[in-house]
Amino acid sequence: MKGGEPIFIDKKSKIGILMLHGFSSTPNQFKELADFISKKEFNVSAPLIAGHGTCPDDLAKTSGEDWKKSAEEAYLKLKKISEKVFIIGNSFGSNLGLWLVQKFNNEQEGIVTLGAPVFLRFHKILILRIYTYGWFKKYYGKPARIYETDNIDLSDEVTYPVIPIKSLRDFFRFIKKDTIPILPKIKIPALICNSVSDKVVHPRSATHIYKRISSASKKIYLYPSDAHTIMSGAHKEDLFQKIQEFIKHV
Repeated sequence: MKGGEPIFIDKKSKIGILMLHGFSSTPNQFKELADFISKKEFNVSAPLIAGHGTCPDDLAKTSGEDWKKSAEEAYLKLKKISEKVFIIGNSFGSNLGLWLVQKFNNEQEGIVTLGAPVFLRFHKILILRIYTYGWFKKYYGKPARIYETDNIDLSDEVTYPVIPIKSLRDFFRFIKKDTIPILPKIKIPALICNSVSDKVVHPRSATHIYKRISSASKKIYLYPSDAHTIMSGAHKEDLFQKIQEFIKHV
Protein backbone atom coordinates (compact mmCIF):
# COMPACT_ATOMS: atom_id res chain seq x y z
CA MET A 1 0.00 0.00 0.00
CA LYS A 2 1.43 3.35 -1.02
CA GLY A 3 2.41 5.37 2.03
CA GLY A 4 2.50 2.36 4.33
CA GLU A 5 6.19 1.59 4.05
CA PRO A 6 8.44 0.92 7.09
CA ILE A 7 10.23 3.86 8.68
CA PHE A 8 13.89 3.60 9.70
CA ILE A 9 15.95 6.62 10.72
CA ASP A 10 19.53 6.17 11.92
CA LYS A 11 20.68 9.28 13.80
CA LYS A 12 23.80 7.54 15.16
CA SER A 13 22.27 7.93 18.60
CA LYS A 14 22.67 5.75 21.67
CA ILE A 15 18.88 5.80 22.05
CA GLY A 16 16.50 4.01 19.70
CA ILE A 17 12.71 4.25 19.57
CA LEU A 18 10.77 1.24 18.28
CA MET A 19 7.29 2.19 17.05
CA LEU A 20 4.78 -0.62 16.52
CA HIS A 21 1.66 0.17 14.51
CA GLY A 22 -1.89 -0.99 15.13
CA PHE A 23 -3.84 -3.98 13.87
CA SER A 24 -4.67 -3.74 10.13
CA SER A 25 -2.78 -0.43 9.90
CA THR A 26 0.74 0.61 8.82
CA PRO A 27 3.76 2.63 10.06
CA ASN A 28 2.09 5.64 8.43
CA GLN A 29 0.38 6.12 11.82
CA PHE A 30 3.76 7.16 13.21
CA LYS A 31 4.80 9.51 10.42
CA GLU A 32 4.43 12.71 12.46
CA LEU A 33 5.72 11.23 15.72
CA ALA A 34 8.70 9.65 13.96
CA ASP A 35 9.59 13.03 12.46
CA PHE A 36 9.21 14.71 15.87
CA ILE A 37 11.30 12.07 17.66
CA SER A 38 14.07 11.93 15.05
CA LYS A 39 14.51 15.70 15.32
CA LYS A 40 15.44 15.03 18.96
CA GLU A 41 18.35 13.01 17.52
CA PHE A 42 16.97 9.56 18.39
CA ASN A 43 17.11 6.52 16.11
CA VAL A 44 13.63 5.49 14.96
CA SER A 45 12.27 2.21 13.64
CA ALA A 46 8.62 1.71 12.69
CA PRO A 47 8.44 -1.71 11.00
CA LEU A 48 5.62 -3.10 8.90
CA ILE A 49 4.10 -6.01 10.80
CA ALA A 50 3.57 -9.26 8.83
CA GLY A 51 0.39 -9.33 6.77
CA HIS A 52 -0.02 -5.56 6.79
CA GLY A 53 0.45 -2.89 4.15
CA THR A 54 -0.57 -5.05 1.19
CA CYS A 55 -4.10 -6.51 1.11
CA PRO A 56 -6.47 -8.06 3.69
CA ASP A 57 -5.97 -11.55 2.24
CA ASP A 58 -2.30 -11.36 3.23
CA LEU A 59 -3.29 -10.56 6.81
CA ALA A 60 -5.45 -13.69 6.85
CA LYS A 61 -2.36 -15.75 5.99
CA THR A 62 -0.59 -14.64 9.17
CA SER A 63 -1.13 -15.25 12.87
CA GLY A 64 0.00 -13.94 16.24
CA GLU A 65 3.29 -15.80 15.88
CA ASP A 66 4.07 -13.96 12.65
CA TRP A 67 3.25 -10.60 14.27
CA LYS A 68 5.55 -11.43 17.18
CA LYS A 69 8.34 -12.37 14.78
CA SER A 70 8.04 -9.05 12.93
CA ALA A 71 8.22 -7.08 16.17
CA GLU A 72 11.14 -9.13 17.51
CA GLU A 73 13.18 -8.83 14.31
CA ALA A 74 12.66 -5.06 14.22
CA TYR A 75 13.65 -4.76 17.87
CA LEU A 76 16.87 -6.74 17.40
CA LYS A 77 17.76 -4.71 14.30
CA LEU A 78 17.29 -1.43 16.19
CA LYS A 79 19.20 -2.78 19.18
CA LYS A 80 22.26 -3.31 16.98
CA ILE A 81 22.62 0.45 16.51
CA SER A 82 21.18 1.62 19.86
CA GLU A 83 22.45 1.07 23.39
CA LYS A 84 19.05 1.87 24.86
CA VAL A 85 15.65 1.14 23.33
CA PHE A 86 12.21 2.51 24.13
CA ILE A 87 9.04 1.00 22.70
CA ILE A 88 5.99 2.98 21.59
CA GLY A 89 2.95 1.00 20.56
CA ASN A 90 -0.21 2.29 18.97
CA SER A 91 -3.33 0.23 19.65
CA PHE A 92 -2.43 -3.45 19.08
CA GLY A 93 1.18 -2.37 18.58
CA SER A 94 1.15 -1.75 22.33
CA ASN A 95 0.26 -5.40 22.92
CA LEU A 96 3.18 -6.46 20.75
CA GLY A 97 5.39 -4.06 22.67
CA LEU A 98 4.33 -5.47 26.04
CA TRP A 99 5.00 -8.96 24.72
CA LEU A 100 8.51 -7.88 23.66
CA VAL A 101 9.22 -6.49 27.13
CA GLN A 102 8.49 -9.80 28.85
CA LYS A 103 10.13 -11.78 26.03
CA PHE A 104 13.42 -9.97 26.60
CA ASN A 105 13.08 -9.88 30.38
CA ASN A 106 12.56 -6.11 30.77
CA GLU A 107 15.84 -5.12 29.12
CA GLN A 108 14.27 -2.10 27.39
CA GLU A 109 14.37 1.38 28.93
CA GLY A 110 10.63 2.03 28.88
CA ILE A 111 7.35 1.48 27.06
CA VAL A 112 4.58 3.82 25.89
CA THR A 113 1.15 2.35 25.15
CA LEU A 114 -1.38 4.35 23.14
CA GLY A 115 -4.91 2.99 23.14
CA ALA A 116 -3.78 -0.55 23.98
CA PRO A 117 -6.69 -3.00 23.59
CA VAL A 118 -7.55 -5.24 26.51
CA PHE A 119 -11.27 -4.51 26.49
CA LEU A 120 -12.92 -3.28 23.30
CA ARG A 121 -16.19 -1.43 22.95
CA PHE A 122 -18.89 -4.08 22.47
CA HIS A 123 -16.20 -6.66 23.29
CA LYS A 124 -18.56 -9.58 23.99
CA ILE A 125 -20.76 -8.79 21.00
CA LEU A 126 -17.75 -8.75 18.67
CA ILE A 127 -16.49 -12.08 19.97
CA LEU A 128 -19.98 -13.58 19.66
CA ARG A 129 -20.19 -12.41 16.06
CA ILE A 130 -16.84 -13.74 14.91
CA TYR A 131 -17.50 -17.11 16.51
CA THR A 132 -21.07 -17.47 15.18
CA TYR A 133 -21.99 -16.01 11.82
CA GLY A 134 -18.35 -15.04 11.43
CA TRP A 135 -17.74 -18.60 10.24
CA PHE A 136 -19.83 -17.74 7.18
CA LYS A 137 -18.23 -14.37 6.49
CA LYS A 138 -14.74 -13.63 5.24
CA TYR A 139 -14.35 -10.00 6.31
CA TYR A 140 -15.43 -7.58 9.00
CA GLY A 141 -15.99 -4.06 7.66
CA LYS A 142 -14.78 -1.19 9.84
CA PRO A 143 -17.73 1.09 10.71
CA ALA A 144 -16.70 4.57 9.53
CA ARG A 145 -18.60 6.25 12.38
CA ILE A 146 -16.24 4.60 14.87
CA TYR A 147 -13.05 5.81 13.25
CA GLU A 148 -14.07 9.28 12.06
CA THR A 149 -13.41 11.25 15.23
CA ASP A 150 -11.59 14.43 16.23
CA ASN A 151 -11.83 15.54 12.59
CA ILE A 152 -9.94 12.41 11.53
CA ASP A 153 -11.30 10.60 8.50
CA LEU A 154 -10.58 6.90 8.09
CA SER A 155 -9.42 7.64 4.55
CA ASP A 156 -6.57 9.71 6.00
CA GLU A 157 -4.92 6.54 7.32
CA VAL A 158 -3.10 3.97 5.24
CA THR A 159 -5.01 0.99 6.56
CA TYR A 160 -7.26 -1.88 5.52
CA PRO A 161 -10.95 -0.95 5.22
CA VAL A 162 -11.89 -4.53 6.14
CA ILE A 163 -10.38 -7.15 8.45
CA PRO A 164 -10.42 -10.91 7.81
CA ILE A 165 -12.61 -12.69 10.37
CA LYS A 166 -9.83 -15.24 10.85
CA SER A 167 -7.44 -12.42 11.78
CA LEU A 168 -9.91 -11.00 14.29
CA ARG A 169 -9.98 -14.38 16.03
CA ASP A 170 -6.17 -14.32 16.18
CA PHE A 171 -6.32 -10.75 17.51
CA PHE A 172 -8.61 -11.68 20.41
CA ARG A 173 -6.58 -14.83 21.08
CA PHE A 174 -3.43 -12.69 21.35
CA ILE A 175 -5.05 -10.41 23.93
CA LYS A 176 -6.26 -13.38 25.96
CA LYS A 177 -3.05 -15.44 25.86
CA ASP A 178 -0.22 -13.00 25.16
CA THR A 179 -1.31 -9.76 26.82
CA ILE A 180 -3.47 -10.18 29.91
CA PRO A 181 -1.40 -12.99 31.54
CA ILE A 182 1.96 -11.23 31.05
CA LEU A 183 1.11 -7.82 32.51
CA PRO A 184 2.50 -8.57 36.00
CA LYS A 185 5.83 -9.42 34.33
CA ILE A 186 6.23 -5.85 33.02
CA LYS A 187 8.67 -4.00 35.30
CA ILE A 188 10.18 -1.23 33.16
CA PRO A 189 8.94 2.40 33.29
CA ALA A 190 5.63 2.79 31.48
CA LEU A 191 3.56 5.64 30.06
CA ILE A 192 -0.03 4.57 29.41
CA CYS A 193 -2.36 6.76 27.34
CA ASN A 194 -5.94 6.41 26.15
CA SER A 195 -8.86 8.56 25.09
CA VAL A 196 -11.68 8.70 27.64
CA SER A 197 -14.31 8.22 24.93
CA ASP A 198 -12.27 6.01 22.58
CA LYS A 199 -14.82 4.43 20.24
CA VAL A 200 -12.72 1.32 19.63
CA VAL A 201 -10.91 0.49 22.87
CA HIS A 202 -12.61 0.86 26.24
CA PRO A 203 -10.58 3.22 28.48
CA ARG A 204 -10.68 0.69 31.30
CA SER A 205 -8.06 -1.12 29.23
CA ALA A 206 -5.60 1.60 30.24
CA THR A 207 -6.49 1.42 33.93
CA HIS A 208 -6.31 -2.37 33.84
CA ILE A 209 -2.80 -2.26 32.36
CA TYR A 210 -1.75 0.42 34.83
CA LYS A 211 -2.92 -1.62 37.82
CA ARG A 212 -1.61 -4.97 36.62
CA ILE A 213 1.93 -4.12 35.50
CA SER A 214 4.66 -4.31 38.14
CA SER A 215 6.54 -1.18 37.06
CA ALA A 216 7.74 0.98 39.94
CA SER A 217 7.61 4.00 37.63
CA LYS A 218 4.37 4.31 35.68
CA LYS A 219 2.03 7.08 34.60
CA ILE A 220 -1.42 7.07 33.03
CA TYR A 221 -3.10 9.82 31.00
CA LEU A 222 -6.70 9.73 29.81
CA TYR A 223 -7.37 12.37 27.16
CA PRO A 224 -10.78 14.08 26.82
CA SER A 225 -11.25 12.76 23.30
CA ASP A 226 -13.05 10.06 21.34
CA ALA A 227 -10.11 9.41 19.00
CA HIS A 228 -8.65 5.93 18.96
CA THR A 229 -5.43 7.06 17.28
CA ILE A 230 -4.44 9.76 19.77
CA MET A 231 -1.36 10.65 17.73
CA SER A 232 -3.61 12.09 15.03
CA GLY A 233 -6.17 13.67 17.34
CA ALA A 234 -6.63 17.11 18.84
CA HIS A 235 -4.20 16.33 21.68
CA LYS A 236 -1.27 15.09 19.60
CA GLU A 237 1.03 18.00 20.51
CA ASP A 238 0.53 17.40 24.22
CA LEU A 239 1.01 13.67 23.69
CA PHE A 240 4.25 14.20 21.77
CA GLN A 241 5.58 16.37 24.59
CA LYS A 242 4.64 13.78 27.21
CA ILE A 243 6.44 11.09 25.24
CA GLN A 244 9.52 13.29 24.89
CA GLU A 245 9.54 14.01 28.64
CA PHE A 246 9.09 10.32 29.41
CA ILE A 247 12.10 9.36 27.30
CA LYS A 248 14.16 12.23 28.69
CA HIS A 249 13.57 11.49 32.37
CA VAL A 250 13.68 7.70 32.48
